[in-house]
Amino acid sequence: MTDTTHTRPPGSGSRQGEFGEEGSAELPSLAPWEAPASPAGPEEDLGQVLALVQDARMAASDADRTQMAGVLNQLLDALAAGGGSREVADLLEQLLESGQLAGLEDSGGRACRAAATEALTRLGFPYALEVRPEDLAFLRGQDGASKDVPWRPKAAGALMAVGIAAQGLTHPPSLELDGPGLPLVLLWGLSLLSLVPALLGPERSASQRAGLLGLLVLSLLQLYLGVFGGYYGALSGGAGLLAWLLLMLPRR
Repeated sequence: MTDTTHTRPPGSGSRQGEFGEEGSAELPSLAPWEAPASPAGPEEDLGQVLALVQDARMAASDADRTQMAGVLNQLLDALAAGGGSREVADLLEQLLESGQLAGLEDSGGRACRAAATEALTRLGFPYALEVRPEDLAFLRGQDGASKDVPWRPKAAGALMAVGIAAQGLTHPPSLELDGPGLPLVLLWGLSLLSLVPALLGPERSASQRAGLLGLLVLSLLQLYLGVFGGYYGALSGGAGLLAWLLLMLPRR
């Protein structure tokens, strides 16, 4: 019987489904970092944060925990940048109230609790009003202990109060509707209102920046009126400007 075995010519390649050295079919890479990523929605982002918190708490080493905390802080910042929503606020409040973020901080010393608190304040109204006082104190304490000058807010507030008192004692304002004193008193009140968020607002927050801007504008306006308008606001305006400069000093 004749041998009917046929041999394919060299270089003809493999048949479909066969794997050889030449013309072999390539399997798709299953490496997680090469997998096609689909756009993550809000639910996926929140789930990723929760999963990362659990992984960080169960990390085998301090180095792994620190690395995961850094990634977690980046995710928390991204959630805050995405705009306010009830789901995001509820997640941040859950993490803060449960104490799951305790002891987690990145390589730069930034605590995840501070990052979550700052993210909640950056969500804006009404979610920023839901920040617990103890979490806000922790955020301000961490920022102030390592980066800020502790006497600076107190000095700025005292300087502003002394300037207004000195202006009122040297040139008592008249509260008549058609007199120059009433606008000056209104400017003093607005300056004090602007000083509150400038002193108490979280670092780099929108409320703090708005307070600093308001304090600057009102102080310059008082200086202008005191020099050119006859309103006797040079002392209070100068004190407000010095307080603004004191709050704007670079961190150490």
